[in-house]
Amino acid sequence: MISKGADPETWTDEEEQRDESSERESHAMRIKPGELKELYALDLVRSLAPLAGTWALIAASIALALWSHNFIVWIAAAIIVGRSQHALAVLMHDAAHFRLLENRALNDFVGQWLCAFPIASNLYAYRKVHLRHHRYLLTDRDPDLSLSRGYPVTWESFRRKLIRDATGESSLVMRGYLDVQDGHKRLTLRNLYRRVTAEVLARRIAVALLVAALFYLGYGFAFIALWIVPLLVVYQVILRIRGVLEHAAVPDAHDGLRNARTIVSRNPVLRFMLNPHHVSYHLEHHLYPAVPHYNLPRLHDALKTDPLFQRALVEHSYAEAMRDVIKPAA
Repeated sequence: MISKGADPETWTDEEEQRDESSERESHAMRIKPGELKELYALDLVRSLAPLAGTWALIAASIALALWSHNFIVWIAAAIIVGRSQHALAVLMHDAAHFRLLENRALNDFVGQWLCAFPIASNLYAYRKVHLRHHRYLLTDRDPDLSLSRGYPVTWESFRRKLIRDATGESSLVMRGYLDVQDGHKRLTLRNLYRRVTAEVLARRIAVALLVAALFYLGYGFAFIALWIVPLLVVYQVILRIRGVLEHAAVPDAHDGLRNARTIVSRNPVLRFMLNPHHVSYHLEHHLYPAVPHYNLPRLHDALKTDPLFQRALVEHSYAEAMRDVIKPAA
């Protein structure tokens, strides 16, 4: 089922969100208008099947861990759940661009309740931030600049960042539950009571009741070990690596073909962990944000036929990309 009305020309300027360099280069590409229109089209099955598959993988991983009573299986399940939480974030990202479902109310409902909310995120807040990232890419107005500014860094510096991610510190800071000032860390609950609305309060009560029910039924430890810990640790580590590789240490912040990085890796394990739903086709996404995730590989193949695309920042392994962002210590 392919949607007929998914035409990006109907988007407002605010929703399109391409910076000047990406817009300039996308218009220069020789991709055929008919082919581009086909790539823009939304397919209901191809939008919802990845979401169903992601939740099925989560359910299977948790069920296997509960059945096994094996510590190693629990660790493996936690890693897969954390990876799948990142996959939900990628689908939330598509919803933020209105690229999940054609009906915008349904797009936002699915993006909020089946993608964002389970990973303690908010589609609407994310959309405001992320679309500014597209409009003001790698400028001082880019809200994601902290993920790319200051690179390349030494391995020692990057390792410290990963340790903060792997211990849950980064996630607690990001979510407003940990203050870090002058090297001192202090837990805070300010995020629980600031900007509380009736909707937020109702949602928190529902979550509290759900968590209480899980503990009452004897699944409290499983909820913490197989959902909260992966969210605070595994998801955050993956988010760091993926976020850094997208724009850090790019050759030219003002060149729409060289200010975002696409990684086409043949390593199946790394593709599974770091590239759910084709998120590593990041350069193509900035050039044509109206293309849904399942059409990004086809878009990449179409662009490769244009001689202009030969200078695009396309890496062929994660190791190659990491060498760009990590420099040897002096």
